[in-house]
Amino acid sequence: MRTALRASISTAVLAGALLAPIAGTAYAATTTAPATTAVAGTVTDRYAGTSVLIDTGVIAVLRNKSEGPEVWIRAVSDSWKPGDDYAGRVLTALDGTHLKASVGGLELELVGSNSPRPSLSVAKGGTTKSYPLPQAATAPVDCVSKVKQVDLGAGLLVDLTMSPKGPKAHVHSADPSSTWSRTLTRTDPKGSEGYFSRINNPSGAKPVFAWKSQGRENVPSGFANFPTLPKGCTPEYRVTEETPAPKPEPSATKPVPATNVVSARTTGQTTVVPQGSVAAGAEIASEDTDNSVTLAAGAGLLSVVAVLGATFLRRRRSHS
Repeated sequence: MRTALRASISTAVLAGALLAPIAGTAYAATTTAPATTAVAGTVTDRYAGTSVLIDTGVIAVLRNKSEGPEVWIRAVSDSWKPGDDYAGRVLTALDGTHLKASVGGLELELVGSNSPRPSLSVAKGGTTKSYPLPQAATAPVDCVSKVKQVDLGAGLLVDLTMSPKGPKAHVHSADPSSTWSRTLTRTDPKGSEGYFSRINNPSGAKPVFAWKSQGRENVPSGFANFPTLPKGCTPEYRVTEETPAPKPEPSATKPVPATNVVSARTTGQTTVVPQGSVAAGAEIASEDTDNSVTLAAGAGLLSVVAVLGATFLRRRRSHS
């Protein structure tokens, strides 16, 4: 009897010794195993979201972050109320690739997954309720405009951009192997003298890039408007329109009257004759007068010579 009892005790002790590590391991697993979900504010944010009760013992955790819109359906206690932990068992999940599911008589649908404001639709017994997901965080607006490239000729290009700091023109060679470049900005709007370029109205609402090719005097200047600022962006400086250059005032000096002389042009030379010396009917000739007028003036001079010659002959005869 005692032998049998001792054998039973030994067997029980041995069994306990063998089973103790297994039991300890199982307990450790149930107490230290990480939860598959996050309790808001206590663990990772990967599964954190807005929790709503959609049925007795069933909640939906609504998310709309970098992973896109998500809905995690979890089992909770029947006494669960908003604000309690939601680390319960996952029943199903909805996202952009899994839009519908059925759980315990609930028909679930993620509506508008590609819209700015998606929502969860829950239908049960002919009644449908909608639960909006949180609004996704908006990405920061890039306030630098798209690049506007303009061909300036002579193997040069310019990249025009607009930002809150103002207009910027990056002039560079069209040859990709060239490293030459020149950048014009709102505070440094003038380019090189050899290849004229400038930002007109640099602090104004509509700046303009102006240029002219080197060594091409007969080619008019070119003009290109800068791109506009992206929507929602504003300048960091005071917008001031450039004052146009003042027009020159008319001269107060009266024009000097022309000299009271006439020009008689003969072949190969021009002779200036006092106006009173020209015989009646003689034409006044200028540098732009045609040959007929010049001949008429010459005829007038010959008439004067003839009159003087006749007078001289009469006086000589009278003295003979």
